[in-house]
Amino acid sequence: MNLKRIYYGWVIVLIGFFVLSMNAFAVFGFGVFLKPLTEEFGWERGALSTAFSISLLIGGILSLVTGRLSDRYGPRILVTVAGVALGAGFLLTSQVNSLWQVYIVWGLPVGIAISCSVIPIISSVPRWFIKRRGIALAIPAAGFSLGGVIGPILIERLISTYDWQHAFIVLGILPFVITVPFAQLMKREPELADTETNLESEIIEEVRVAGSAARGLSFNEMIRDRWFWLFGTIQFSFGFCGQMIIVHITPYGTDVGLTAITAASILSISSATGIAGNLLTGSLADRISPRLMLSSCYITLVLSLVWLLFTREAWMFYIFALVFGVARGGIVPVQTMVPAEIFGLKHLGSYIGAFLLFGTAGGVIGTPVAGFIFDISGSYSLAFWLAIIFASLAFTVSVIILRYKNVKI
Repeated sequence: MNLKRIYYGWVIVLIGFFVLSMNAFAVFGFGVFLKPLTEEFGWERGALSTAFSISLLIGGILSLVTGRLSDRYGPRILVTVAGVALGAGFLLTSQVNSLWQVYIVWGLPVGIAISCSVIPIISSVPRWFIKRRGIALAIPAAGFSLGGVIGPILIERLISTYDWQHAFIVLGILPFVITVPFAQLMKREPELADTETNLESEIIEEVRVAGSAARGLSFNEMIRDRWFWLFGTIQFSFGFCGQMIIVHITPYGTDVGLTAITAASILSISSATGIAGNLLTGSLADRISPRLMLSSCYITLVLSLVWLLFTREAWMFYIFALVFGVARGGIVPVQTMVPAEIFGLKHLGSYIGAFLLFGTAGGVIGTPVAGFIFDISGSYSLAFWLAIIFASLAFTVSVIILRYKNVKI
C-alpha cells in the first residue's frame, strides 16, 4: 500500500477513535467505582455522584472556551492537555480518603480532559469530510463506545483482583501512553497545497468542497436563533437521562441481585452495541437526513428506558443494554452532523462547545438527582421515570426540528 495516497483525514479519525476511547474509561468506569468507594468510606451515592457531575459541569463550562480555541489554534495542544489531565486525575484519585478530595482530583482533571478532547476532535473531523462525514464522525464515537466495552470489565477485574486504588493507578498510566503521543499528530483541517500531489482526484475535490463549506453563522448570531435553543434542549435532555443511566445502572444491577461482574457487563454490552449504533447511524446519515436518524434514535432510547422500569432479571438487563446501546451510540454522530448542517462549519468548535455545555448541564443534574432519590427512597424507580420524561422531550423536539429543512449556511 502507498501510504502517501492515504487521505490524512482518516488519520485524524483514527486518532479520535483512540483518544475518545480513553475518555470512556472515565465516563463509563465511574459507576463501577461507585459501590466500592461508598462501602469503604461510608459515603452516600448521591454525594459521590456529585463528583461525576462536577467533572461534567467543568467540562461543559470550559467547552465554551476550548471550542473557540480549537477554531483558532487547532486541536493538537488541547488534546495533549486532555491526556495529561486525564492521567493525572486517575492517579490522584487513587490516593483520596475524603469526599472533598474526590471532588477536586476527579472533578477538575476529568472536566478539563473532556473539554480539551471531545470538542477539538468532533469539530475537526467534519472539516476533513463532506461525502463521508457521517461515517467519519461515527468512528471516533465508536472508539468511545469501545472504551465503554473494555473499561467497566477491566476496572471490575482490577478491583476484584487488587483493589480500587490499583485500578485507578493502571488507568492513570494509559492516557500518557495513548492520548498524549497521538495528540502530536492532530491537524485542524486539510491544506490542499500540502496534500494535492498525494491524493486521488476525488479526494482532492472533497478537500476543496470542505474548504468552501467552512462558513456559517457567527456564534453571536447562533445564540439569537431559535434553532440553537431547540437543539440545546435536546442536548440537555440527552445528558440528563444518558449520564444518569451510565453512572447508576451498575449499582442498580447489584441492588436487584446481579453479581458485580454481571452488573458491570451491562455497561460493556451497551457500549458494544453502541459501536454498531455509531457506525450504522453514521453510515445511514450519509444517505438519509441526519435529522430523521436523530428522531429514530430518540424514540428507540425512550422505549429502552420504559423497558428498564420493569427489568429485574439478567436477561432483561441484556435486552436493555442492547437497545439502549444502539440508541445512545446512534445519537452521538448525528448530534454533530445536525448543527453542522444547520449552522455551518466556520465556527463549529464554538457551536459544539455550547451544545456540550447543555449536555453536561443535563448530566450534572440527572446523575446526582438519581443518587439522592435512591438515598431517600431506596429505589431508582422515580429516577428512571424522570429519564423517560426527558428522553421523550428530546424526541419531541427532534421531530420539531425534522419539520424544517432550511440550512443556515
